[in-house]
Amino acid sequence: MKQILPKLKQLNKHLSFLRKSFTKRGFRHATIYINGLITLNKKTIKQISKVYTEKESESSLNRILSESRFKQKALEIRYLKKIKYYTNGQEISLIFDDTLVEREGKKVGETQRHKNHADGAEFITGHQFFTSMIYTPLLQLPLFPELYSKNTNSKIEMALDLINLVMESMPLDNVIMDSWYSDKKIIKKCMTKGIRVVCAIKANRRIAFEYGEWLKLSKFAKSIPKEDYSYYLIDDKDYRIAEYKVKLNGIPFVKMITAKEKEKKKYTKCRFFISTQREDTPAVIIRYYETRWVIETYHWDIKQNLGFAKLFLRKKEGIVRHAIFCTIAYAVLKMFMFFRGMNMTIGECITYIQNKEMDGFIEEIIEVEDKEERIALFREVFIRETGEV
Repeated sequence: MKQILPKLKQLNKHLSFLRKSFTKRGFRHATIYINGLITLNKKTIKQISKVYTEKESESSLNRILSESRFKQKALEIRYLKKIKYYTNGQEISLIFDDTLVEREGKKVGETQRHKNHADGAEFITGHQFFTSMIYTPLLQLPLFPELYSKNTNSKIEMALDLINLVMESMPLDNVIMDSWYSDKKIIKKCMTKGIRVVCAIKANRRIAFEYGEWLKLSKFAKSIPKEDYSYYLIDDKDYRIAEYKVKLNGIPFVKMITAKEKEKKKYTKCRFFISTQREDTPAVIIRYYETRWVIETYHWDIKQNLGFAKLFLRKKEGIVRHAIFCTIAYAVLKMFMFFRGMNMTIGECITYIQNKEMDGFIEEIIEVEDKEERIALFREVFIRETGEV
């Protein structure tokens, strides 16, 4: 794998929105750090400073994560305006979720025990981030992650604040979330603003029909008559679905579906979804909810390809900034592909950029007319790459 970090000209033009949130030097260091997250296999401050094609000290890059001035809120608002420009005229959905990063060490800021919902009842020590994404059929871009701990707002409060922030920057059509976030405060807020909510709900919720008594959803599900179910083929998947208009505690009437997906020859356990647009068909609800998958792939990509889970800083400021820079690196790659009509995974795009930019860098060296200067430049790169003299 080629491990020299040239100037990524085609990528860096998408980073111009960073400029006003940093000093001139800070912007340069932030750009270098993001470039390193994209192109290097070993995504450490030491390695990024080592392989950059212009000399850069490790301490300079370390300061951009922990000490230098950083107008985070102003940067976030500027980023949202950029997203609004790119998504103008499209239907806009806000998706939010959370993700865990395992990190040990008593001196690492804000670490605590978190339940790993993806793995049953297991608890891990580390950091949990509240994550979100703007989704349109043409372009999907993540928003800045927020570190969650016992010292921060709750994730429900983070979600409410995020909805306000997004609405200030762009028209918002839908909010899509899993059952953990199906809180009445979020749902009611969206309904008052005319925003559709599509989410899963847990079987321990209580529902009521018009003029009916309150029932636990799990109990109701066992009593659903067979004739209430209909068969649906939605995007090549077979479902058995029953649909109802129900009331949830503290929430006006919504559309609810109980859905069983066919896997092999059997139908899965019943799952429950709601939409605040009561005229939505089961197919519409399922398709909206399935767009949540993009935030799961985003989590995987930033951890596997962009160094999100690999950080050796102790202070909260550095941990949060690293998470934001990983997110910006992901967004830059998505914009790079979007404007070129490229259909690639993040991993494939990184490989493409590594090869393309390195080829251009080598051509620049070869085009140096003075032989001694050209040899000296090759030697400098070789020493930096191999550590040999």
